Amino acid sequence: MAKFEALVTDIDKKFFASIYNEVKLIGQEVITELQQRGPSWTGKFSNSWELAEGNTAVSGNRAQGEPKAVVFPKQPPSIKNVAATDIVFRITNLSPQPYKDLALDKREGRFEHITPRPQTALGQSKYEEFSQGRSFQSLRGAAGTGGPGSSSRTAALDWYSDYVSGGYIPRIIKTHLSSIVYRAQ
Repeated sequence: MAKFEALVTDIDKKFFASIYNEVKLIGQEVITELQQRGPSWTGKFSNSWELAEGNTAVSGNRAQGEPKAVVFPKQPPSIKNVAATDIVFRITNLSPQPYKDLALDKREGRFEHITPRPQTALGQSKYEEFSQGRSFQSLRGAAGTGGPGSSSRTAALDWYSDYVSGGYIPRIIKTHLSSIVYRAQ
C-alpha cells in the first residue's frame, strides 16, 4: 500500500508541476504581448514588467533597449500540499508613477519626447506621426487630436485596456490548458 501511495504522491507532484509550468508560460506570454503592444520609446517601460507568484518575482531590467523576455523559474521551489487553484501569478509594470499610468493611458498628461524619434526598433516599427498635435493635457495615445504642431505615438490609444478586455488573455489560457489536456491523454 505504501508503494501505491508514493506513486499517487509522485503523480500529484508531476501534475502540479505541469500545471504550474503552463501557468508560468501563460504569464510570460502575456508579458511578451504587453511589451509588443505597449509604447516603446526608450524601452524602459517595456522592460519594467514583472511576473510574480508567492514570494518569487522576476522582472525586466528596467533599462533602455529592446524588450527583454521575463523568464520565471521552471518549477516551484517546493511543491507541498498546494491545490492548483492556489497558483496565482501577478503581472505588474514597475515603472514609477505617474509615468506608468500615462503609458497605460489611465491618466492624462503633457508629452514632450526626449528624442525626436523612438530609440527602440520596436518603437520605430510602430511609430505613428500626426500632422495635428495633442491637447495640452491628454492621454498618451491621443495623438493627432487637435492641438498645435504635430504629435506621435508608438502604441494605440487605450492599448492596455483593449488588451485586458479584448479576449487575448483567455485565448492564451485556452491554448496552454489545451496543451496540458493533450499531453495527459
